[in-house]
Amino acid sequence: MRISPKSLAMAAGLALVTAAGLSVGQSSDRGEYVVQQSRGAPTVSLGGTVVPYKEVTLAAQVPGRVKYLAGIEGDSFKEGTLLVALDDSELLAKRNAALAQLASADAQWRNAGMQYSREIFSPQAKAAPGGMGMPNLFDQMFTKPAESFFGQRSQGAERSADLYSSGVRIEQARNQIAQVQAEIRAVDAKLRDARSEAPFNGVIMKKFVEVGDTMQPGQPLLVFADVEYLQIEVDVPARLRPGLQDGMMLQAGETPASEDDRSDRRPPEVSTAAGEGARRL
Repeated sequence: MRISPKSLAMAAGLALVTAAGLSVGQSSDRGEYVVQQSRGAPTVSLGGTVVPYKEVTLAAQVPGRVKYLAGIEGDSFKEGTLLVALDDSELLAKRNAALAQLASADAQWRNAGMQYSREIFSPQAKAAPGGMGMPNLFDQMFTKPAESFFGQRSQGAERSADLYSSGVRIEQARNQIAQVQAEIRAVDAKLRDARSEAPFNGVIMKKFVEVGDTMQPGQPLLVFADVEYLQIEVDVPARLRPGLQDGMMLQAGETPASEDDRSDRRPPEVSTAAGEGARRL
């Protein structure tokens, strides 16, 4: 079967007209066609999922047993409300022990400061040796001066060493206080992690635990979402990607839906998280 060049040219022209959104209608039996602009752009229906505007999954940060659960799925809470609490008895015991260590370190620091002041105003190098009566008096009057004269003893060096030793004890006590304070801050952070509060006004979408369950770090507790505003998540094929633009108005409605049930929606964002072959609205 032979096809004339004229027929091929007519078929190609009709294909281009149809792709450009034009309608073609036959007006007579002589093979004449009327080409006119079609009304409205062609539409494509895609399925999507309604998701909350914000959604977070609260997970356990410390091991423990669940001792408090605020509610069940569908219960709404305001920002800052306690949702889940783990047993913190062990953490409180560690904190009390650290507070006791802090009190001991503070006492050592104050004692070291007092010994340093004593060394300044009453040096141990000049203290009288033990003894009584004439032996003690003889040591103070003849023995110490003789030792200094012959170079066997230096009271200045002894006093400097005593002052340095007192200063070292002060620094050690101060470092001990800083270490214990750091341990207390670490325990306080774990105590905060044992309590999961609502990050914003929202609703419990799903809970994974019950009171009495034993949790380990990383295990999910519940899903909390902000449902005041909703968004539609749609996977768009790659062939429709060139026709999408930021801020484009799209029609959204339930499936199946009539024209009256549809409404215009502006997609908040167009991302390529679905991969190279599709876009996600």
